[in-house]
Amino acid sequence: MYGRFLVLFALMATGYILAKKKVFDSNSTHAINKFIVYFAYPCLVVQKISALEMEKSTFANFIITLVLSTLLLYLGYGISYLYGKARKFPRENANVAEFSMASPNDGFMGFPVALLFFGDMGLLFMLAHNSALNLYFFTLGISMLKRNKEEKQGITIGGMVKAVAKLIMNPNILALIVGLVLCGSGIKLPTPLNDYFLYIGNVATPMAMIYIGTSLAKSNFIEIIKDKRIVECSLMKLIWLPLITYGIMVFMPVNNLIKITCILGSCFPTAATVPMLAEQEQQDSRLGSEILFLSTVFSAVTIPLAIQLINMFITN
Repeated sequence: MYGRFLVLFALMATGYILAKKKVFDSNSTHAINKFIVYFAYPCLVVQKISALEMEKSTFANFIITLVLSTLLLYLGYGISYLYGKARKFPRENANVAEFSMASPNDGFMGFPVALLFFGDMGLLFMLAHNSALNLYFFTLGISMLKRNKEEKQGITIGGMVKAVAKLIMNPNILALIVGLVLCGSGIKLPTPLNDYFLYIGNVATPMAMIYIGTSLAKSNFIEIIKDKRIVECSLMKLIWLPLITYGIMVFMPVNNLIKITCILGSCFPTAATVPMLAEQEQQDSRLGSEILFLSTVFSAVTIPLAIQLINMFITN
């Protein structure tokens, strides 16, 4: 098991080294990000899901995973909010710290890890978790980032419609819908198109890990680890919230793959979307980036351990 993780983190190290050597600059890493999110992952999703033989029970479990993941993400934010209050985080960027603790990177890291360790069905269920995360990002997530602004916009029908449309138009959500339609209808992609999606999709995992490595190269590890609050937020993200999720899910009368997805989904480091959304809302994006950096570094230890524990206590 650890050999497969070694490959993933070797890819991250490759991105880190190449960025330090100036092979990748900010423009090229931004281009890699867009290629993965808007093209490679959607191709991977369509190809993998369309090839599945989906029974009614599988679709029902997919919906259950989506609902449970949504509830757990909202619960995670509630716990993060209370933690920030208890620790008296500064008001000006407590929202970013809370958002960072409650938002897992279940896309860039979740998709390759789920696919690697739990196969195509693992990817399908992680997509349900990712759909819940996108819903959370563009509802509660945006709302919490706006709470420091003097002029707050109320909830309007137009705003809700716009948020839903933005969610549906997310390339990964669109790819999920297309994949489910093809799978449910029994329509198979033409062989040349299937091979094209397969080749592009196979690039997604290594490129995603390399991209994470390039993003880590922009931060100073020594300076970040000296900040007690960043360390606390990273540990909350990687240890305490996953343990709480495990304590909830282990007693749930649901399919083991649902339990695995919800628990594993909570174990990933802070999502790359956090600092990007924080920057869009003129909040402290640097704090989000630093928590993202440290939690990603720590996850080199915590994610393999989480997989080991899941295999010991859930799958067996």
